[in-house]
Amino acid sequence: MSDAATRRQALAALTDGPGVTPVNPPILLPANPYFDLAGEDFGRRLLLTNGSDGTEYCLRPDFTLPITTAYLESESAGLPEAFGYLGPIFRQRVTGPTEFDQAGLELFAQKDPDAALDRVLVFALSALETYGIKPTVRLGSVALFEALLAAADMPDVWRSRIRHRFGHPEAMARLLERLADPHTATAGALPWKREDLLGVVADQMVNAGLSLTGSRSPEEIAERYFEKQTLAAARVPSETITLLQNYLSVAADARTALISIEGLAEDQGIDISEPLARLMTHFETLEAAENVGEISFEGGFSPRLDYYTGIVFEMKSHNGTLVSGGEYDRLLERLGAARRITASGCSVWVDRLEAETRL
Repeated sequence: MSDAATRRQALAALTDGPGVTPVNPPILLPANPYFDLAGEDFGRRLLLTNGSDGTEYCLRPDFTLPITTAYLESESAGLPEAFGYLGPIFRQRVTGPTEFDQAGLELFAQKDPDAALDRVLVFALSALETYGIKPTVRLGSVALFEALLAAADMPDVWRSRIRHRFGHPEAMARLLERLADPHTATAGALPWKREDLLGVVADQMVNAGLSLTGSRSPEEIAERYFEKQTLAAARVPSETITLLQNYLSVAADARTALISIEGLAEDQGIDISEPLARLMTHFETLEAAENVGEISFEGGFSPRLDYYTGIVFEMKSHNGTLVSGGEYDRLLERLGAARRITASGCSVWVDRLEAETRL
């Protein structure tokens, strides 16, 4: 047996280990959930086709969404489960449509979420060790940023908008710069009441010859304008903007970064000790592993998917990302879970691992 076949066999064994159920979701899947959950940017990477009834389908672009959907539709929903996989996914790349393999582990409703995440981290390191790779690790935390945001001094109307830009550094920087500009917000009473504004909008639409029952109703237009006025009147303190900018700029070895963030929070009288302690625990799990290189933490690091809820990570070589994953409880909520179900997992880019061993 060749070295490549031996490594592939060892990787397959990790996805079918004790307490893990190997799964192989359908290759042809409904496309709408991907557009709804991952947005247009991810949608451009889908390989699409249409059914005879007009329904849009895609070739499987990942395993996490179909595995999560099947779990929620099963009798095991809400019960502890572990699923492993190894198989092809299909995406558009710069060079054209591509088929390549992914492996991974998905854990749901585990009794100890911290132990579950450690299990995912160990699985990821074991997969890389199979290929003789000692990765660097990049950590981030959605939970830590959300805790800081929840405790920071600002009008509530801005919290969700700032959170929505987390993981999008350019958009976040533009928003914070705009909030820091005193000319972009006006303190004081709003210029219109809702009911008065609705009447003005309706009158203007009629005068312009526009239908009141068209694609956008007077109520929708008035509500959007009122929302903009509410935001314009809600000033975010400059100290809070500076705090967020400083947090997002943190990028260093994990221990140094977490100490720095703890100091930022303490200076503002903010308690984020719980998510910081969780991060330190998982950092120490990684630090204790023999086959791991530098471990860093970046305040602004998060996948561009808003269903991640806790710690996120990437394991990399000098050629790029080999494993990515983290905690994603919010995905199950968005797919219709009646209560919060913890979830953590990771995906291993098998084609990149095999390319590493050929270099």
